[in-house]
Amino acid sequence: MKTASTVIFVLMFCAGFGAVAQQAPMPPQGTPQAGDLNTILLQLQQATNSASVNIGKLRIEKWKTDSQQRQQMQQVANSLQKNIANAVPGLISDVQSSRGGVLASFKLYHNVNVVYEFLSSMAEAAGAFGKKEEYQPLEGDAAALDTARQNLSIYIEQAAGKMENTNRAASGSNARPALGTVVPGKKVVVIDEEDKPTPKRAKPTKKKSSTPPPQAPAQASSSPH
Repeated sequence: MKTASTVIFVLMFCAGFGAVAQQAPMPPQGTPQAGDLNTILLQLQQATNSASVNIGKLRIEKWKTDSQQRQQMQQVANSLQKNIANAVPGLISDVQSSRGGVLASFKLYHNVNVVYEFLSSMAEAAGAFGKKEEYQPLEGDAAALDTARQNLSIYIEQAAGKMENTNRAASGSNARPALGTVVPGKKVVVIDEEDKPTPKRAKPTKKKSSTPPPQAPAQASSSPH
């Protein structure tokens, strides 16, 4: 009953996750890349391709459960194969064309996580209702995909760290030097506002007038003519 509930839970998300992955916008170019990224992408391709083949070999119609659950599990299997055939190759191509872009790598990682969860549920259902030869291949595919997604997670973390360090270094080189920073070849003296001397006010000086002093008016003659 637990397995059946898990499969039903998976089915609720399965119908839309392939379309969401395909509709994601293209990532930016020129992000740092790790040396083993191509190896990680190859691991993902091999694990998902093997899973798709083994899902196709399942005889879900013969599983020991009721018809409704068999129908639901078949829908999950079909959705998984559709995602592996359509979404995964496009997302891997985006990572390659972006030269390991962090955004493109994260979108691939998000989709791979979803595929891994669904694949694990299918393997569990095959072990509960199907045959041993159906369960074991799917379990191996899920384990291989889990290893690849963990490697991709480590790559994304390292690439994001390199990007942050590069941006931080670029921001530091463009910043103006703080007060008191000694620039090579120049002597810098920092004067505090409180240490600045108060300018003395000059005393006003009296200007000498250049106008000659007024003369006394000439006396008028007292003798009448």
